[in-house]
Amino acid sequence: MKYYIPKKAGLFFFLVLFTSLNFGQTRIKAMMYNILNYSDSEVSQNKTPFLSTILNEVSPDLLMVCEVVDEIGSNYLFENAIIPHNEDFKKAPFEENQSGSYSLQQMVYYNSNKLIFEESRVITADTRDINQYTFKINTENAEINPIRMEVFVTHLKASTGSSNRQRRLNSIQSFVSYTNTIASDSYVLFAGDFNFYTSNEEGYQYLIDNRNPIIIIDPINRPAPTFPDDGVDYFNYDNYDSTYFWNNSSFSDIHSQSTRTSNSGLIDDSGSTGGLDDRFDFIMMSKNFNTSSDLFYVNDSYQVVGNNGNCYNSQISNSNCSGTYSQTLRNALIEFSDHLPIVMEIETPENTLSTYTLSKINFISSNITQDYLKIFLTDKLDKNTIKIYTINGQLIRIKTPINSSENSLTIDVRHLSKGIYYLSHQKLNNPLKFIKI
Repeated sequence: MKYYIPKKAGLFFFLVLFTSLNFGQTRIKAMMYNILNYSDSEVSQNKTPFLSTILNEVSPDLLMVCEVVDEIGSNYLFENAIIPHNEDFKKAPFEENQSGSYSLQQMVYYNSNKLIFEESRVITADTRDINQYTFKINTENAEINPIRMEVFVTHLKASTGSSNRQRRLNSIQSFVSYTNTIASDSYVLFAGDFNFYTSNEEGYQYLIDNRNPIIIIDPINRPAPTFPDDGVDYFNYDNYDSTYFWNNSSFSDIHSQSTRTSNSGLIDDSGSTGGLDDRFDFIMMSKNFNTSSDLFYVNDSYQVVGNNGNCYNSQISNSNCSGTYSQTLRNALIEFSDHLPIVMEIETPENTLSTYTLSKINFISSNITQDYLKIFLTDKLDKNTIKIYTINGQLIRIKTPINSSENSLTIDVRHLSKGIYYLSHQKLNNPLKFIKI
């Protein structure tokens, strides 16, 4: 059977090739993770291999963390989990907490092929510092037309009660006040363990106020229903109604804490329990990520890693919580922390300066297949970032595992309909066309 592409379809694909398929573009995956009292202690060292499993699965370019105990711990994590995952990573300067009496710190690690670190600052706040990191995207035109991004990471006060809500608000006010000092068109990521129980909290509302110097938004726009205007204090335990808070089953797909119902048998048994029922962890962004063509949020890329949407009030490793995220990954997540990582992706049309190129890629046998697509390659590809597109530019989820060795790759395409498809990867200069028959 022969397949023909009409001229109009071919032209459409040509346009899609340079717009939808990300060739000649740079995509950056940001990840926020509360890493649970991480130090160079024996407990932290013993749980570090689980972080390696998580990083290999997620492949972030910008790793933002909180609950680092000290610089020695940060260095151990960097040398034993991050560098083995990607030797191109670097770490930002470590800063001791200057706010309140809490010793836990924030930290950032980054892929130097995509990001150039320029400077860092500490913003003192109510409970813990707000750490600021300025990055320039490492594009081919970075010196002529630089694209910068301001990254803020913090850990707000935990627990319920009016005094703790006030302390969270105090820290948010410090952040918003500081944004008066940076350019109003700055690209801003604001990430951390915010400990908000609902979008009705004063701190959350203050953060997203559209009168702020830089408008900050929730990429997924998932607010809890607003409190009725009936004079009732729904923060009071006597009037509590879960409808107006994130810890109810309607938000089960975005809960990030706790991964555990019990600490029994875990390497680090210091974490919170209670099962997955709170949205505490966030990556917020400036509104211009939704309006700019220079640097923009990738739609639907915001995810709670390990949350298959069916684990409400349960332990993340529960076999009933199966789905897109594998059992192996969920086992690693419960061992490493009582929180789940948050990821989102941003993109620029600009090429990174360090362009990956594979010198030799060939289909084994043929690019026409009924079941398995087999490829010979010079360098080993990161299987987690391989994508398949239809001729119309529609991204097709790869539903089955990709088997890879040092010099070959096998992809199960039995679930695809007959037709022409394109395989893409950030290391490929051009898409690879194949035909499913």
